[in-house]
Order: sequence, then structure tokens, then C-alpha cells
Amino acid sequence: MKIALLGNMNNNNFSIMRYFRDLGTDAHLLRWRDDEIGSNSHFIPENDTWNLDKWKPYIHKLPIDGSIYSLIGHPKKLRLPPTKKFLKKYLGGYDAYIGSGLTPSILDSCGMFLDIFYPYSTGVEGVGDRRIRVLLRDGPLIKRLIFKYIRQKQIVGIRRARFCLTAEMSLTKQTFEEIGIDFIKLATPMVYNRETMEDLKLNERSADYAKRFEDSDLKVFSHGSHTWVWDNTFTKEEWEEISKHNEWLIHGFSNFLKKVKDNRSLLIFAEYGVDVDASKKLCVDLGIEKNVMWLTKMSRKHIMQLLKHSDIGVGEFSNEHGLIWGGTGWEVLASGKPLLQSLNFTNEEYKRTFGHEPPPILDAKSHENITAHLIDMYRNRDKMRVIGEKSGEWFDKYNGIGLAKKWLELLSS
Repeated sequence: MKIALLGNMNNNNFSIMRYFRDLGTDAHLLRWRDDEIGSNSHFIPENDTWNLDKWKPYIHKLPIDGSIYSLIGHPKKLRLPPTKKFLKKYLGGYDAYIGSGLTPSILDSCGMFLDIFYPYSTGVEGVGDRRIRVLLRDGPLIKRLIFKYIRQKQIVGIRRARFCLTAEMSLTKQTFEEIGIDFIKLATPMVYNRETMEDLKLNERSADYAKRFEDSDLKVFSHGSHTWVWDNTFTKEEWEEISKHNEWLIHGFSNFLKKVKDNRSLLIFAEYGVDVDASKKLCVDLGIEKNVMWLTKMSRKHIMQLLKHSDIGVGEFSNEHGLIWGGTGWEVLASGKPLLQSLNFTNEEYKRTFGHEPPPILDAKSHENITAHLIDMYRNRDKMRVIGEKSGEWFDKYNGIGLAKKWLELLSS
């Protein structure tokens, strides 16, 4: 089976392509022309592998945008949308198509369809994600008209897909139900963990950083986006569902340091997200800045290196029922480390929804929960090691290579 994976948001399709090829299929990554532009500039294969030469023959660059420009043209550049003939010329020739983003509407424009559509945005990109809901409600008239048109095209394309997959049981589930689309409750094998990585080289940035890292009693690594200061574009209720509550982690870590009277534990952050400065200020205000290391935004292959040498990995925090963890959580589980993250299901709800046990997450829905987990892991190192091992085993069985097999079974059905 010759499989086309369209686009590479979050390097998701590059991971899926590698799993599929490991399983014996002829999978190819087709990157949009604008995959590497602006905020997506770091989602490139070389940021996700130490063995790029092995995968290069199966990666192809398309002369087609993966954005609204392929649907409405580019007025500022006096460019019309691509013709059906042009789209078919570059997209044809595969037995199966997998994509996210605006891929359903772009393929529909030339009479083609996806075999698997999996949304990467909570709420389904272009249809019901939180920002498009606000834009369609309160945005300028011209933008409302454009995105209403895009939304209609996207819904038509998604309805033509053979299978829609998601494990996100909050706004994504709601959106699929609103537009009358059945979906299969399956996650995305978005993190590839089957290659040997190079040794950690923090000293490339600073010998002092490397020494601090090595000398720390407990290394807590949080590489997600800093998004927690209220953006009044949204109501307080809407923002509560968007916030990643990085402030919970900062307060929780500060209280942990006080309670265990520890001066050598380290919280590692990535300088990523609109509220980095606010997080830095909070660390200073709490007097913990000496126990916090800030690293520049980094590639996934370096994130996975750091996770390998950390004790605990951090995802995101929320009280939104049914909201599943995102890419940061999958990266921690794939690394075989304990994941500190909000689990917004009861164990029974999770088993009933997905048909198997949830991973052994350190569930936290407040800064008090975070403090308690950090103290527990600090004082019970064997327990921390066992949770990490079980997390890695769970990932390989229910995500990773195990999940990729389920995706291929769907394509072959």
C-alpha cells in the first residue's frame, strides 16, 4: 500500500510515516509549501530525527500551500487558488491519504478525499476550535465571511473522509457531534521513539547549565507553551479552558522546595509561549529563580534527550472534563518518564471510552496536587522509577508502534 501523509504540523506525519515504514508499508510524507513558515518553522523532519538520511527518500515537498490560500487564493500576491488539474498532478498516485489541518477541504477541491482525518486542534481546525468560534462570533465582517466559507468547505471535506479519529473527548468530540460526523476513539501515534539518540550535550550552550543539570536532586522538565495569563479576547470561562496553567507548576514547585528544604532540585522550562515573561517574573517573585533553568525553544529530538536525563516530565494542567493530554504528554510517556499532568477522566470513564487502562499519570488539578506529587517522587525514588517504566510500556502498547498497527488495520479494512 502506497500511503500519502499530507502536511507535517507538529512533525506528526513524519512520526506516523516512520512507524508505517517500520511496519512494512510504502509511506511517504508530503510537506506543504508553507509547512516551514512562521510559527511552524521548527516543524521540520531534521528537528525530529538523528537519522535524516534514512528517511529523506520518502519526504517530498509540494508546490501547494496547506493553508486557506489553496482555497481562496492569495490576494496580496495576486495569486489564484490552484486548479483541480494542478492539485491532482501533485497529489495523485497514492492508494491512501492521511491528513489533518485543511487537508480535507483542499483534497475535496479536486474531487479527492482522505482515508483518515485526524484533527490536531482541540475543537477541529477550521471548524470548531476555540479561536475560530470567537472569530466567527466577534471578528471583523470580512474575516467572518471568509472563515464561514472555509468552515463550510472543511465540513464537506471531513464528511467525505473514510475515517475520522480523535482521542480528545471535550471540544473535539462536541464539534464532531455538532456537524453530525461519527468518529473512532483513537489517538495519534505522533511521537516516534524507535531510534537511538545522541548523548546529551547541554554544554553546547553552557558548561554551567550542564553542571547544574547533573548536580540536581530532582529534575522536573516542562517544555510546553507558557499560556496562562488571561487574554480578554476570551471570556473568563473560555480562557479557563485554554489556559495551560503553568502558574500551578511554578507555585507547586515553590511549595515543594520549602517543604523538603531542598536547594538542589531543578525546574527546567523552555522559552516558549506568549507568557514566558510572566512566568519568569512569578519565579522571581516567589524567590525560586535559582532553581529554575530556562532553555531556548528546542527541537523534539533535543526535548527527548532532556527527558531521558530528567526525573519527571510535565504536560499541561486543566480542569476541563474529557480533555486529553497533547504532544508534550505523549513525549513524556514515550520517554518512559512519570508524567505530571491533569487526567480529566475517572479511571472507569477512560476504560469505558478507550477500552484500556489509562497510563500511570501523576494527576494534578491544582498547585497543591503538584506539590504533593513532587514530594512523593522526591522521597520514593523506586516508585518514581517503576512509574516511568510502566509509562514507557503503556506507550508502546497503546500509542507508538502499537497504535500505528491499528491505523494500518483501518486503512486495509
